[in-house]
Amino acid sequence: MVLYAVFDVLDRMGCPYEQITAGDIKAEANVLGHVSLYAFAVTEVTDSTSILHVSMLRPSEDLTENGKHLAVRVLMDCVLRHIHEVQTSE
Repeated sequence: MVLYAVFDVLDRMGCPYEQITAGDIKAEANVLGHVSLYAFAVTEVTDSTSILHVSMLRPSEDLTENGKHLAVRVLMDCVLRHIHEVQTSE
């Protein structure tokens, strides 16, 4: 479910993305007005538990350290919010 949520959020944001052989999803996303390259990975722990990893691979040149952390948090929150919306609608 988490993996599909990542794809849904990236599609909604109009982000180009690719899935590489290691399983990470690379995406270029405009977050808070800054375009950066991100990686998403999902670790399935159990049938009902997953761990979402989001990292910034190539930050926008004008992002501060706080801005980098905030941008990653915004993307993670978008995915978690989408999962909550899907679960609530079922």
